[in-house]
Amino acid sequence: MYRKNLFSLAALAALILFVTACSDDDNPTKPPEFGSVAGRVTFVGAWPATGNVQVSIWASWPPAGPPSAATDPIPSGSVTFDYKIDGLNKGLYKALTVGWRNPANPAGAKVLGIYMNDSSNTGVLGIDSVTGRQMLATPVSIEITDSNPNLTGLSIKADLAYAQ
Repeated sequence: MYRKNLFSLAALAALILFVTACSDDDNPTKPPEFGSVAGRVTFVGAWPATGNVQVSIWASWPPAGPPSAATDPIPSGSVTFDYKIDGLNKGLYKALTVGWRNPANPAGAKVLGIYMNDSSNTGVLGIDSVTGRQMLATPVSIEITDSNPNLTGLSIKADLAYAQ
């Protein structure tokens, strides 16, 4: 009987060690997510009747595909919005934007503002009269590093007139 209990305990201990050793938390192929960006968006103009406005961070510019991360939709009618995007990997991000997505045309998102290191400038230069496309300034790149993982004070001015 003693031998049977000892064998059962040894088997249980081996199983616990195996399960613990196979945990996804120790997966070396996934880099740790530890950085963040934060700041304030100041809105000018009237809010659109439909669609979502949010802050997004992009690994490439112009954007190709979905953003690296984004906030939840910003409440309609906000004059200012304090945002924070957590869980960013170390590296260079090419743009931080405020955008609007029309529910009737999800592929036709519009940029309302770009982080320009100048909160008085939206970074949106206007609409090209020939193509109808937005003309945008080159955004300021943002880098998440070991020595500076949490960036704050990244203020953006967003013009809601471009949400059409």
